[in-house]
Amino acid sequence: MSKTVFRVHPAINFARVGNSEDYYIAPETAAGELLDEKTGLFGGLPIKVGTENTPIDSTDFRDAEHKVKRQAARFRIFAYDGDYTTYPSTDQGREVKIGDKVGAKTVKDILWTVHLANKKNNFFKITSANGEEEGIQAYEKDPVTGQIIYPPIRNAEIFNPIHNPDAPGNPDMLHSLERLSKLVIDAGPRVLSSSASNSTVVNFDAITPCEFVNPMGEVMQAADYPVSFPSDHFSMTTKNDPITTLGQMRIETGTGRLIVTGGYGLANGIATSAGNAPSMTNPIDNDSWFDDTCDGPVNANIVYDDNSFDTVVGGWVVSTDPGYAPQTRNVVSVWDDMFNTWVEELALIPDLFSSGQYETSYEPSFTSDILPVFHAAFLQRWNTNLPSAGVDGHNFVKSIQSSDDPKAKIPDFEGLIRNPNNTEDHDTGVKMPLSLGDATKSFLSLSKTQYFLLKQWYNGQSINAKAILGAGEKLDKVVLENCLGGRYSPGIDLTFIVRDVNLYNQNWKSAAGPFRLNEEPLDYSRAKKEIPFLGVGYIPLQTALVEPGDLCKFMSQPWHSDYNSCAVHEPDPNPRQNNTLYWSWPAQRPVQVYPVGACTYNTLNNTWNLGGQVFSVRGDGLGDENETHSDYPQDEGRYQLYPDFVANWHKIGFIIQGCQISANQGGNYGADKFLEVSSRFVPSVNDEGVFSGDVVQTWPTSVISKPVDR
Repeated sequence: MSKTVFRVHPAINFARVGNSEDYYIAPETAAGELLDEKTGLFGGLPIKVGTENTPIDSTDFRDAEHKVKRQAARFRIFAYDGDYTTYPSTDQGREVKIGDKVGAKTVKDILWTVHLANKKNNFFKITSANGEEEGIQAYEKDPVTGQIIYPPIRNAEIFNPIHNPDAPGNPDMLHSLERLSKLVIDAGPRVLSSSASNSTVVNFDAITPCEFVNPMGEVMQAADYPVSFPSDHFSMTTKNDPITTLGQMRIETGTGRLIVTGGYGLANGIATSAGNAPSMTNPIDNDSWFDDTCDGPVNANIVYDDNSFDTVVGGWVVSTDPGYAPQTRNVVSVWDDMFNTWVEELALIPDLFSSGQYETSYEPSFTSDILPVFHAAFLQRWNTNLPSAGVDGHNFVKSIQSSDDPKAKIPDFEGLIRNPNNTEDHDTGVKMPLSLGDATKSFLSLSKTQYFLLKQWYNGQSINAKAILGAGEKLDKVVLENCLGGRYSPGIDLTFIVRDVNLYNQNWKSAAGPFRLNEEPLDYSRAKKEIPFLGVGYIPLQTALVEPGDLCKFMSQPWHSDYNSCAVHEPDPNPRQNNTLYWSWPAQRPVQVYPVGACTYNTLNNTWNLGGQVFSVRGDGLGDENETHSDYPQDEGRYQLYPDFVANWHKIGFIIQGCQISANQGGNYGADKFLEVSSRFVPSVNDEGVFSGDVVQTWPTSVISKPVDR
């Protein structure tokens, strides 16, 4: 192939909210991946600003005022000159920067274009009208009638008072120009040159001019773009800070790479007639509320010294919840779900899956495909409270090595690993993974691809060598490995839509490459102030293209209520009436943690005593308005009122590996421990120096009967 192809990597990247102006760079190594044999350091840590890959330490999560630093998404451009029609690509690509040669031309500049939006309020609710369907099932056609019974519409009462909010959704409502104009936060497009000053920061607010690159490669003003923020249309509550921006973008010093930072973790509601904040009583769907999460395309044009240019295959940025446990890997990540979809439905790796079945001759990599599952299980014990037998079990799976005889190490594979192909396994809570499942499944199971690869290893069909990916392809994978998969109710980073082939550009063997979204080309020259520019966009199982704001609209409104809610729950569905409480998202949403301040050092044998566990979300003991304690174990570890979490989310601490924590005794806490640092909750400590207050119950069970609110 003679024509050079250019792609933005990662294909999808994540900027996480924080209430500080400061930021660090999103992790570019996989959580749970061993990076350094000598120190035992694991991957998944964000990167210090101004460095290539120096991980942050325990002092870097907050700024000098103890505010939570935002996590920035860093994007690069890679060139592919050879065969790029396979995965992994035969041509592993090379990064392109200003001053590099492409053939006889020299790269003079890179023009980055980003468009951020939030469409949460003009879409369907997460759960269907009957409360039974959630996820992709809510968008499937009835096999008898051929009709889709959509979930209810969010904010149905605002612009259609006669609409019954409990009835199935009417998708025609979403096309209302008034709803598209007033319920969508749309910052519009911005352009930034890689040759810009290092201090140049472009804001996605209502003041900064909108710009785009036209088909001739010229930067143009979009003066008539209909930028929209909530306060443009509604009287917002004064109790919460107003949402005035969705983030910023800037150029990394010395590299020309793009850095995108998201919002500040805000939620604000439309004031009631009495001037109060609207109610927030639902874990995932709260009408009249806005938050400042967002998503949108990241595109680029390469400009040469002869003023010609090349268009780059774009990526996507998503702004979402903070990463409170960045080194803790999910047993099932977004990567695992997305990879499963591409393997089974988009012919990504024919040697692995073809003609509707997995190829038993395929040899997975123990390091790349098998070990991450076991390490994820081990790491999650630091974010949960397990009995000693459970801790032993998690330590056991960590001990599995490539040199082990799998069948000697695990005599009963079926008894240990939940089988995603066996529906009966979905209802048993004694197998791995040990956490709650997706919609219609009581317990989490591996993806079908993960399970197959694990069985191949168990049957002696694996290799020790690490999978070989180009630098750009590795970024695509690593970023998604650090995100929550498996349990999308609705999730934290992305949701069930990653399993829908309609989300993706399926013509991946062209210049696009895999894992790219089916992006809608936007003609900004037609923008008019009086007409909303963005439409309804992507709907699951349909062919509509993906617009800015189309990924975050499937998430909780606001994000705070869902994060607060998802501590521990009974299984749902719960056919066996199991009242044991399990964890929703232990890697992304730590429940029970070991505070570094509770650790004591034994100078006689140079060991650390971890002390007791406390809830990651534990209030501050200042009164009922900040209450997290409940007499019901199923309600512990969260605020009893959702607005209290909106006011206090930034107090949560971070889980980090002991070798990245400075210890007062002159050593460190060791690579074998993962401890909570930088919590701003006020702990309660007794005379013996032991944490008290929120009592953590080992493997708790729910109280079956609770009084009914009247």
